[in-house]
Amino acid sequence: MLKIKKITNESADKQQVMELYEEAFPPVERMPFDLMLEINNQDNADLCSVYDDDEFIAFYLLITHNKVAYVSFLAVVPAKRGQNYGSMILDNIKSLYPDYSLLIDEEPVNPDSENYEQRLARERFYIRNGFRSTNYIVTAYGVDYEILSTSDDFELDDYRNIFASIGFNVQNPNVKYSTK
Repeated sequence: MLKIKKITNESADKQQVMELYEEAFPPVERMPFDLMLEINNQDNADLCSVYDDDEFIAFYLLITHNKVAYVSFLAVVPAKRGQNYGSMILDNIKSLYPDYSLLIDEEPVNPDSENYEQRLARERFYIRNGFRSTNYIVTAYGVDYEILSTSDDFELDDYRNIFASIGFNVQNPNVKYSTK
């Protein structure tokens, strides 16, 4: 049975979350962990640790705004990957926000990428879990991400508004949007 706990500065598992964050995401894709905790203080954001009974297995950052939920930095501990935990976490989020469209972004699947197989497996995982391409690429600080959604009615402004809702400058010159 999955248990979800909101992380705070005082959380006993904050260190485990930080270590998994650093293991699962390359430095170029990470924001400072303190900034993640600051975002978590917003009313529409939840940085959560996930447990199977009492065992820490994952974390994610979820930001909601206007019937859209953006799943960010979802990561499962290495020893638990491939055991359906990612799908169970996404199912849990969907059950908590049944009337919301879910958004997630991923590195585009490019056969010339060093980690092509990893990207392909990640995309297949998201497709199995109800996500589909929006045909939008966002380039943030030189890194490309493809935006995926569970909704057929995706609007780019929904993605922008998620970030605006937590105080990010959506007109940032380091962030560009294009179609696939």
